[in-house]
Amino acid sequence: MNFSKPTACEAYMELAPGYKFKPTEEEIVMRYLRPRAVNEPLPSTFIVDVDIRSCNPWDLVPEGSVEKYFFCQRVKRWPHGKRYNRAAGDGHWRASGKDMPIFSNIINGGMPLMVGLKKTLVFYLGKAAVGENTEWVMQEYSLVQAGLTPYPVISPNGTNNLGEQSRDLVAITKEKVNLSEALSNTTTASVPKVVPVMISPDDSWVVCCIYKKKKKRAPRAIAQRYNIADGGQVHFFNFLGQGNSEGNSSSGSLTDLPIEKAKDNNEGTSGTNDKADTNEAGK
Repeated sequence: MNFSKPTACEAYMELAPGYKFKPTEEEIVMRYLRPRAVNEPLPSTFIVDVDIRSCNPWDLVPEGSVEKYFFCQRVKRWPHGKRYNRAAGDGHWRASGKDMPIFSNIINGGMPLMVGLKKTLVFYLGKAAVGENTEWVMQEYSLVQAGLTPYPVISPNGTNNLGEQSRDLVAITKEKVNLSEALSNTTTASVPKVVPVMISPDDSWVVCCIYKKKKKRAPRAIAQRYNIADGGQVHFFNFLGQGNSEGNSSSGSLTDLPIEKAKDNNEGTSGTNDKADTNEAGK
C-alpha cells in the first residue's frame, strides 16, 4: 500500500479562530477522495493517511476532539471476494444501518450523478462473535459509479530524455568543450514534459471520519418529588385561595402538617362524622 501524502502546497493550511474543517459529503468524495485515489495533489493536508486496521479509534482521535478524517486503503478478506477485512486494533468495525448514496453534479455540470457511498460502522472490542459494543463510530466514504470514471491527470513524462541527457553530459564533460554552455543547455532540457494522462481511480481508497458518540442525558422528572428527609411534608399551594386571607391561612396550616398527622386528623374527623350519622339515624 502506498501511504504517501500529496498536497497542493508544502505549507499546512491553518484555519482562523472560530472556523473548523467541516466539508460536505460531496466535497469529501470529489475534492479529497477522488484526487487521492489517483495520487493527485490535494487542496489541503487536513486529511492524512493512516492504517485504520492497526489502530484503536481512541488512539487516532485525541480526548476532547469532535471528529477526525483519515485516508485509508481497504483490504479484502479474500482475494476474489467482495467483503473487506474490518479487524482493527483490539476489536473490529461492524456495519450499522444502510449505505447512503452521495450525489454530485461536478462531473457533468448538470444532472446529479451518484459518485460515492457513506457507510456507518461501530467499533466492537474483541472478536466478531463475542464483541462488546463501544461508543466509537466511523463513517466510511467510498467511490462508486460515476466517481470511478477515468479522468485526465497531469503527470510528468520523459524519463528516457533524462537518461539521454545524462549520457550527453558525461560526454561533454570528458571533452571539456564549452562546459558551461553545455551544462546550461542540459539543465534547461532536463525539465520533464507535462502531459495529461487518463487514470482510473483506485476504489480501495476511502475517507474515514471517526468520532465518539455523546452520552444521552437522562430526561428530567416531570412528576412532583416529596422531600422525605423533612418529615414527609407535602408542599402544597392553594391557588384558589389567592387574595383570600382565610384561604391563605388555612392552606398554610395544611402544608405544615406531616403526612401521618394529616392522616390521623382525617381519621378522627371521619370517626366523629360516623357517630353523628348514627345518632341521627337512631333519632
